[in-house]
Amino acid sequence: MLAYFSGLHFSLGGVSPRHMETHKHRPIYYGIQYNHSGKVYVRKDNGVRFEGEGAYAFISHPEAFFEYGSPDNTPRSHNFVCFCGERVKSYIEGGLLCSNPENPLIKVENPIQFHKTLLELIYIINNSPTLPERAVLMLEELLLSLHEHREVKQTVPVYYSLFFQDLIEDIKKKPQLSWNFESEAEKINVTATHFRRLFKTACGMSPQQFLIQARLRMAADLLIHKRETAGRIAEAVGIDNEFYFSKLFKSKYNVTPMQYRKEFSFGNMDKEE
Repeated sequence: MLAYFSGLHFSLGGVSPRHMETHKHRPIYYGIQYNHSGKVYVRKDNGVRFEGEGAYAFISHPEAFFEYGSPDNTPRSHNFVCFCGERVKSYIEGGLLCSNPENPLIKVENPIQFHKTLLELIYIINNSPTLPERAVLMLEELLLSLHEHREVKQTVPVYYSLFFQDLIEDIKKKPQLSWNFESEAEKINVTATHFRRLFKTACGMSPQQFLIQARLRMAADLLIHKRETAGRIAEAVGIDNEFYFSKLFKSKYNVTPMQYRKEFSFGNMDKEE
């Protein structure tokens, strides 16, 4: 491993699609505990119990006693990765690894991408004889994502919040469509400028930036599961120019589309007819 990425050790990682256990312990390691679906609760040091349903995560750590599981003993999708080492100190000191003392649960706003990255990291941990540098980057991407989700404050007026919540979900599901944000602004009788301001408040980035990120996430998934060319993938996610698509993709993932496919396909691509 390059010296730059040293100082981090992964103790274990796991996936349990129908998890029903309740955990009560003081962790030995730091960990990302992620509930992808189902109901989950968590409380620290026998304090207030916090509950959520769906995509929620929290940071477990040796400084507290944790209790977590399903509030009604129904199955939930539980995924986790545990880590330790000198590098963790820099995460804490720099604010990347933080735990809210009031409510440890963090709502994950992009669960598909978060889950995919976490599964890839778990696969690497459990199947690689040596720890690749990319595993460290993937962990830091997950921690940064949780940090950003906690930092974004929802201040959109209540009479607009449901509209933007639905719009954001629709873009995530169908980013390949030709979205017209001026038309979306007209639906709630605001100017295009005010619409962009409200949208950024709701999710932390402008409408166009959010759309591009959603298209790139969709492209990353298609590259892993489909045998189409980069040009066809670009068209499928709503980006007409293949060169522009490759430039955007490399800016986000630090590799070209084809390098990404080679790195992460894991034999998951559709078989040729």
